[in-house]
Amino acid sequence: MSGTAAEAAPSLRRIKLSDQIAEDLCRRIARERMEPGQRLPNEQALMQQYGCAKGTIREALKALEVQGLVTMRPGPNGGAEIRPISVDAAAQQLRRFLHFRQLDFAQVYAVRRGLEVALGTSVVGRLDAEALRGLDENIAACEAAFAAGEHVRGRNLELTFHDLLCDASDNALLAFMCRFINSLLRDLVEFRGGNKTEYAAFGAHNLDSHRQLVSAFRAEDPEAAGRVMHEHMCCAEHFMRRLDASFRNDLLTGR
Repeated sequence: MSGTAAEAAPSLRRIKLSDQIAEDLCRRIARERMEPGQRLPNEQALMQQYGCAKGTIREALKALEVQGLVTMRPGPNGGAEIRPISVDAAAQQLRRFLHFRQLDFAQVYAVRRGLEVALGTSVVGRLDAEALRGLDENIAACEAAFAAGEHVRGRNLELTFHDLLCDASDNALLAFMCRFINSLLRDLVEFRGGNKTEYAAFGAHNLDSHRQLVSAFRAEDPEAAGRVMHEHMCCAEHFMRRLDASFRNDLLTGR
């Protein structure tokens, strides 16, 4: 490499000032534990703090807005307001990354099995009467969807059952990971399609497993909850692997 090229290389790797400011503001939000509704300093104060032009500050704040960290409020008393980050927003970039990879059900369930067992046992004793009623209502809605032949809707409701368990968890990381995997499965199921007869059989098993789980939760029996969830995940993995094989065969045969 020539001297000129070698000298130019570091500049190509240099991070833009607006990106540096955006990253510094992210650290500030975390360090000061800023809550939704609180405001960052106004543009003039940030220009003075970072010694840069208004355009650079606006570019940095726009980057934070795109990431979902702030909302820009107009008016003389406006500015960058901290906003709550939803699970969907937090997972969006990771989902996009994975959608450009060859992701299949075997890979998903290699992770999901252990996580769901941990989730199921961790919420034992944490589900109050309202939460248990919500699980019962989900099972009833799922049963009605399958009876009406709405198999994709039924499958989505089955995954919602597991989302409800995430709501009861006191482990934010575990709940996020389980909910994220549920969102991946929704995408994969809708993309893959599936045989209605197989969905009906799988749906019947899932309904039975969910009823057993609710019984274990009511009895506050973590051992039973863990056992039922493990069996539930093994059956789900078996069905999803068959769905994957059927989907790939359809692609090869052109059906």
